[in-house]
Amino acid sequence: MPYKSCLSYGVLILKLLFPLAKKHRKIAYENISYAFPELSEKEKLVLVKKHFLHLGKLMAGTLYAPRINKKWMDEFLVYDEESLKLEQDSKKENVGVVLISGHLGTWEILVQFMGIRMKGAGIYKKIRNVFVNDWIKKMRGTNGIVLVSTEETAKSMKLLKENYFLGFGADQNAGKAGIFVDFLNRKASTYQGPALMAYLTNSKILFYSAICSEEGKILIRIKNLGFINKKEFASREEAVRVYTEKWAKVLEEEIKLFPEQYFWVHRRWRTKPGDFPGQV
Repeated sequence: MPYKSCLSYGVLILKLLFPLAKKHRKIAYENISYAFPELSEKEKLVLVKKHFLHLGKLMAGTLYAPRINKKWMDEFLVYDEESLKLEQDSKKENVGVVLISGHLGTWEILVQFMGIRMKGAGIYKKIRNVFVNDWIKKMRGTNGIVLVSTEETAKSMKLLKENYFLGFGADQNAGKAGIFVDFLNRKASTYQGPALMAYLTNSKILFYSAICSEEGKILIRIKNLGFINKKEFASREEAVRVYTEKWAKVLEEEIKLFPEQYFWVHRRWRTKPGDFPGQV
């Protein structure tokens, strides 16, 4: 089935499921209400519905992703001029790149993108069900991206020192392992891994978004967070916190531009300050 047909079917399926998804509609509504308190009741409900239609595109893109190749990307990927230049210049620099993204747009296509367009590797968290874990790993690895589990810290550092682009989908709830940063009007427990890896390996930090357009195109947006200048900070902990806050702020700004495309149904703010003594 052609890509655009997959998107249409995905949207249709979510339209049919929308009335039944009461629990997840409630989660999305609550998260949107915190993030955008200025919206009217009607506007919040409209945004919830738009979000579920986007989930149809996300589902279709995720299932279609293993079929993606360079020809598909040449047809469907769109860069703004600044982002394209930033990616090209970063490749020429021959340095490791910590590529950060969030659950915004169509992130599974971004995984395939990294395998085709660059010397790419990606961090993933193992799933307990070994069969599901193997299926997802196989699907994500179709186009040559090197996949590294969250447990393989030494391998991740080695890849960055070998000038890979190492991708992090870093905006999940980090539980007691994270630090709290401001994110969409609430404190969110956030992983330190991306900033810490950049600090330890002197890697560049880029933030990528893969945004769905109305025409089925994927808009690639890149923001440059640069290198961590260790001389500017009194400690490693301070540097990691500042750059964690920086990328979280960039993600927040991207969400405000494309609010229906954030993954509002996940429990991003499940961990709250005070849940784990000693967490900051």
